[in-house]
Amino acid sequence: MREKNERQKWKKILQEKVQPAFLAPWQEEHKEKEFKEIVRETLYNINSLKGDKEEQKCFLGESKYIIKDKNDILTVQEKAKMPEESTSIKEVMKEVASYFNGMFNWVHPKAMFNVTPPAAIPSVMGNLMGAMFNPNLVEEEYSGNIAALEVEVVGMISDLVGYDTSQSIGHFTFGGTGAYLFATKLALTKCLGKESRWEGIRKDPQILVSKVGHYAVKNCTDWTGLGMNNVRAIDIQEDSSMNLDHLEQVMERCYEEGKPIAMIVATMGTTDAFGIDDLKGIAEICDKFVKKHNLKNRPFIYADAVIGWAWSVFNSYDFKENDMEFSKDTLKAIEECREKIKYLYLADAIGIDFHKTGFTSYNSSMICLKDHNLLDLVTRDRNQMAYLYQFSAYTPGEYTLECSRGGNYALGAWCNLKYFGLEGYRAILGNLIESEKSLRKVIENESSMVCVNYKDHGLVTLFRVYPKSLKKILGSEQFAKEQYDKEFKDPSYKESLVKYNEYQFKVVNELQKILFEENGPALSFTSNFRVTSYKEPIAAIKAYPMSPYMICAEDELKEHIISYILKAADRVDC
Repeated sequence: MREKNERQKWKKILQEKVQPAFLAPWQEEHKEKEFKEIVRETLYNINSLKGDKEEQKCFLGESKYIIKDKNDILTVQEKAKMPEESTSIKEVMKEVASYFNGMFNWVHPKAMFNVTPPAAIPSVMGNLMGAMFNPNLVEEEYSGNIAALEVEVVGMISDLVGYDTSQSIGHFTFGGTGAYLFATKLALTKCLGKESRWEGIRKDPQILVSKVGHYAVKNCTDWTGLGMNNVRAIDIQEDSSMNLDHLEQVMERCYEEGKPIAMIVATMGTTDAFGIDDLKGIAEICDKFVKKHNLKNRPFIYADAVIGWAWSVFNSYDFKENDMEFSKDTLKAIEECREKIKYLYLADAIGIDFHKTGFTSYNSSMICLKDHNLLDLVTRDRNQMAYLYQFSAYTPGEYTLECSRGGNYALGAWCNLKYFGLEGYRAILGNLIESEKSLRKVIENESSMVCVNYKDHGLVTLFRVYPKSLKKILGSEQFAKEQYDKEFKDPSYKESLVKYNEYQFKVVNELQKILFEENGPALSFTSNFRVTSYKEPIAAIKAYPMSPYMICAEDELKEHIISYILKAADRVDC
């Protein structure tokens, strides 16, 4: 009798509490209504945390943070207990909404913290569909036609950057680092031969990247076992692009030392200053190097274009006609970037983040290869995976690092690419560049501020602010510009540079307080956006607008951004 009751209890719990938490396996109108109601209430809970338009608040809810220091982490972990009994879905969704208090609202024009975009609705819905039906892109059998959708995105991107779509191939991965890691593995195997997959790395292949290239190169050389000491940093030019003369010198040094060059990374849009390397020049140097030394393999060229890829939408733009009617300054900035981005097709592989300048939900990254035959280097034997690949024509799990790859990556990207098209992305980027130009003009008119990346043409504006007391000391109306110029060029100003690097951080620290106390802008800080002529790091405050609602009017920028920066500086001075 006891056994029978226990069976009845689990059946009751299953039917009344467990099954309602899942979508129905067939059409049931009442189940669909229940799901819509849960979605509606969840949206209400989260949207109620937004401020109104007059409030100008760029974060959700209240500035209540559960974790304020390291001790709080331990407290949270110790208190966390899984409930004994099931909770109602509505209660769970109401409770989880509270964790969004203090979260930046990335679609707000004052949220300029870093290269973090708001997710466009098409990508959100694509992610929702992926979450509902859970396709796994390990192979076609587990993902159905979502596999074809991933291939379509590869085709669209290949066509956009100039790859031959009959030869290219690609797949989505877990982020820009995932794309970088896959490229590193390909480069190492190409350099050392397939046997290295069994024997390991027994030489010291070198990876060359500019000094302002992403730190992912250190992660990838560490995690592959190559070792971070086998990364060689190449000097940069004034526009933050790789110095090609120094690249040639380092390549020759590698040859003299008997160390093969596995990979050269062309950074196509640095995070801080949006420096774009001369990919055409890098490819020419590689060809010259191979010919000179009669080498069997050319170094693998990886284009780290996770941010810059989006400028490819201007490859077919008629800059003379200027149908989008961009301003003269914006048009010039876009064209200068396009002149470098248009050579992406020369790279052996390209890393792309749709969750940056593609405006999709996190995370959505892709690596695209120029030649599908490269995959032969890393493809695994099917016998290792006996329970997979019995019926599928599309089997990326044979060569990807991941076995499980959610279809959400591809769904979000596909929906945005289809929705925005070339004109949509051109309008988004154009607006952000227009606002960047306006912001720099406002900064230029402030005697205590100086833009330190005025020659760069990305979305980011980097600047430094100085105490007004310097005006009397230097006896100049343009005291900020003069002070920074001396700090950048004159080694005797090293002490001042360090002092005012710390000053920038103090200003940003005050801005963080003003953000929550007075609904100020969300700006960030970089401790080393580049180095001085005497190799010292330069710190800067960073404004990285990514919202399609970003304003371009100079008077509004002054009111909503500059006034708060000056207030923060005054607080530091006091």
